[in-house]
Amino acid sequence: MNTPVQIGLPQLFLFLIAVIAIALLISSLMGLLSGRRELELFEDEDGRQYRRWRKHRRELRWKRGLGGVVMLILALFLLWLTFSIQSYLGLTNDIKVAQVQAQTFENDPQHMSVRLTMLDDKGNQISNKVYSMNGDRWQLECTMVKFPSWMNIFGIHSSYKLTRLEGTYSDPNLESTSKHTVVTLNGGDGDFFKSVYKQAWSSPFVDAAYGNAVFQPADTHTYDVYVSQTGLYAKPAGK
Repeated sequence: MNTPVQIGLPQLFLFLIAVIAIALLISSLMGLLSGRRELELFEDEDGRQYRRWRKHRRELRWKRGLGGVVMLILALFLLWLTFSIQSYLGLTNDIKVAQVQAQTFENDPQHMSVRLTMLDDKGNQISNKVYSMNGDRWQLECTMVKFPSWMNIFGIHSSYKLTRLEGTYSDPNLESTSKHTVVTLNGGDGDFFKSVYKQAWSSPFVDAAYGNAVFQPADTHTYDVYVSQTGLYAKPAGK
């Protein structure tokens, strides 16, 4: 499984804002709940006077803590703003993971040649192979592990793993009766995904674990395949 961590200047800036917001939050709460110290004058049996600081128990100071309330509201607003912006960056910062180009043979429209180029999360090519497959439509599959939204603050993208390339048919009758070609990628689903899938319902660090696929016709066009926070999608190369 690939778990990209997308840390850049926007994430660092938002993390700094979050730190400031948490500091304001702690300071405002301490200000609202802080104890009071007063200098009191005492006199002993011999008439000697002395002064001593006396600390009163902590109590809410709503009248005196107006500044603390303002800081508290500001801190909560900054935290909300940080999580909202980081969630948006996470949802819109998709990763190109593959490029696919397929075409059917002139004398056999139900048989095709598929070139699959796989990329790592930095855009570097890791494989480039051509497969002969049955069908007139290619389908690329992956497994996904989606994390809770609050983990976006750390720039953590959903985990993904390309697992299969399959040839399918646009004709439903051929799809149900004809032989299919399946190529296993990266060792298939693997034990890691299977174990995470079983724990997804109870783990606080896993929002969901599931399979996902994207398909396009073998029309000779080249398609770029991207993974978002929720799954794969394809669009014509260069767009």
